[in-house]
Amino acid sequence: MFETYTDIFNLRGMQYHQAIVEYPDARREEFEHTIQAAQLEDGHVVCDVPSGGCYLKQFIRKSVKLFSVETSSAFVKQSQAQENNIPLLCEDVSHIPLISGTIDRAISLAGSHHLPSKPALYQEVHRLLKPNGIFCLADVREGSGVAEFLNIFVDHHNSAGHKGEFLNSATQAELEAVGFHVTYAEPIRYYWRFSQIDDMIRYCKLLFGIDQATDAQILDGIGYYLGFSANSQECLMNWELYFFQGMK
Repeated sequence: MFETYTDIFNLRGMQYHQAIVEYPDARREEFEHTIQAAQLEDGHVVCDVPSGGCYLKQFIRKSVKLFSVETSSAFVKQSQAQENNIPLLCEDVSHIPLISGTIDRAISLAGSHHLPSKPALYQEVHRLLKPNGIFCLADVREGSGVAEFLNIFVDHHNSAGHKGEFLNSATQAELEAVGFHVTYAEPIRYYWRFSQIDDMIRYCKLLFGIDQATDAQILDGIGYYLGFSANSQECLMNWELYFFQGMK
């Protein structure tokens, strides 16, 4: 069983990246909600952790300096260093090689559920942020349909399994314990968008490493745990994340 974030995405990071490349706008609403919650402004220095293949930068419309922090070498290999985007590979997100008090905004989108210690991440983000800096944390909510889809369906049909530790009723207290003032904590529902049902199936197969299920089984799993709707114009898959905004 591959249990750590680094192990998981060193194993299947290329598949995950392929899903993003083939369907770059599928999760647009998710990234836009995250950017809105982070309240990005021109000139901000931003830390995205864990960042995957630096996917957040594609949706940022402000002029910011972005540090994309990753522990998976498979993801970093897909990242392109640019003047306004600097990929950083580190062994542990609780020890990020940046100077204390130099970050205006920090973002953690849909990756914390695989980390060995979320409070250790929260503490490190708090160290990096300037006074009045904002941390946007968004991940799966414990007990939600998304949580069951991942920890039941994907776990059963992914040869490496899926055992996410999701955000829950203790998350706000964990953020406050390291010094954050939590100004927002709500689940947000939205859609992952595709042109047709076959695209939705392929995207989920690649993104979640579903290698032990037929397309029909994947469609049944999506329908049972998440729900979707489709017509001749588009296919909408229900999704939800728990969003927290914490101020230093």
